[in-house]
Amino acid sequence: MKRSLEEGTPDGAVPEMYSDTVDTQALMPYIHDFDAGEREPTSQNDNDSAVQKVLLEIDEECAVKQIEIQREYDRKKQPHFQKRQEIIDKIPGFWAKAISHHPALSYVTTADAPILECLQKIDLEDNLDNNGSYKVTLTFGEGAREYMEPLVLTKHVVFTEDKEDVVECTKIEWKQGKSPIEVAQKARNDERCIDWSLFEWFTTEEWVNRPDFGEILRRELWHAPLAYYLDTVSVDFADDDYGMLDDDEE
Repeated sequence: MKRSLEEGTPDGAVPEMYSDTVDTQALMPYIHDFDAGEREPTSQNDNDSAVQKVLLEIDEECAVKQIEIQREYDRKKQPHFQKRQEIIDKIPGFWAKAISHHPALSYVTTADAPILECLQKIDLEDNLDNNGSYKVTLTFGEGAREYMEPLVLTKHVVFTEDKEDVVECTKIEWKQGKSPIEVAQKARNDERCIDWSLFEWFTTEEWVNRPDFGEILRRELWHAPLAYYLDTVSVDFADDDYGMLDDDEE
């Protein structure tokens, strides 16, 4: 049984070890040692004790090395991704079914379905720089022309130290009355639901309160598409994990 804080203390007093009171003055020399690296050094002691700064610099160096290694192995995977695509080409509706089985994409509007059935190929260019920028390209078959043009959609996301920029994004031209985005927006307005269209992700505007299709693709779908196609992926899913919008928050 978990022991309560009141046990073993006179008249229910909280033991000193759990007290929120901190002797800041006593800690100052140690805090100084941690913080010395966060500002310009004013003494030799600052230079010697810039512990946190050194640790952060090592972490940054490690992150760069990891990206470089990841890029090397991404290149090694390319021939095998091509072979995988050759197999996928023989399975009608492969990507549509794989996408539909991802739990974070369960609120994608049904109006997307006939267009996604025409999705023939997904290309991912990942880790394009040391910040992990990426580019996604979706290629659709002729059947999608009934709904939209062009048939090749690209989005290029660049990460900097403090923000995310979309430097390239295909503008979709929807045929009259064929836009799934309009269907999803109307449903959200009229029914207070959280349906959304995957095609809404193709925007240069800030993408908030919706699952980030690019991140889902590059981190999950891209690496195990067959498992999602067969619906054999076991996940603990909560709306908050993917930034889903609650019904009453829009």
